[in-house]
Amino acid sequence: MNLKIEIIGLPASGKTYFYDYLNKVIKKKKINYIQAESLKDLFLLKYKKKQTNISIIKKFFYSLYIKKVQIKSNYIFKEEYKDLNLFLKKNLTKITGYKKLASLYKNYVNTTNYTKERKFRMFKNFEIDFLGNKLLNSKYNFNIFDEGFFQKIFFKFENTDNFEFSFKKQIDYLRLSPKPDLIFFIDTNIKTCLERAKTRSGGFIYNDNFIKKSKKNYFYESIINFSKLQKIPIIRLNGASSVTDNLKIFFKTIKNYKNYK
Repeated sequence: MNLKIEIIGLPASGKTYFYDYLNKVIKKKKINYIQAESLKDLFLLKYKKKQTNISIIKKFFYSLYIKKVQIKSNYIFKEEYKDLNLFLKKNLTKITGYKKLASLYKNYVNTTNYTKERKFRMFKNFEIDFLGNKLLNSKYNFNIFDEGFFQKIFFKFENTDNFEFSFKKQIDYLRLSPKPDLIFFIDTNIKTCLERAKTRSGGFIYNDNFIKKSKKNYFYESIINFSKLQKIPIIRLNGASSVTDNLKIFFKTIKNYKNYK
């Protein structure tokens, strides 16, 4: 048994906080049948071991830079950045269906009001995470991540300056993307998310007026409905509840799966 578990939710819903807290509990209690590690970390671990044009020691420091700062580097890690891109291109072109999936995600990214630099980072992270997904460790019964491929398009933006990421494109994306076996949905009221986002350094670029104009088009209907059609179980966690209460639900669910399997 090797189940992929994805946590989904709106920005500022408490998704990452829950994931980080869960990760601490797993490590503290030494739970050896669950792996909670980012897809990016899985990719970097593999990349560092692969023989390329850059030495292992340089890859080590560049990996730290990627985790703490960003992927792109035009100065101190210029050669490392070039090497990483060559590695990504070489491996991604081998995968059937990836080109179409990447095109759909780029379409989604272009519907956002983010800066050009942020859009670039989103797509580069997509490439890295896609390869990271191929490296999930089969020795664990459960692999859990808070930024899976359903989550990547969870929030549906609307930007009149760019082409729309239509419902059909959403479904095409979901069909082609790596699918979880189980989903935990942090269900938090959109207004609560907007309030929480005010304290974030990056903020939340969409406000109440955007939500009112978007009506039902601003988030997760297609993902929830697609998951139900694919018979992917969705466990709802109340975003207003305490993290300990939601953890009880999480571990109870996992225990039931573990015993059943």
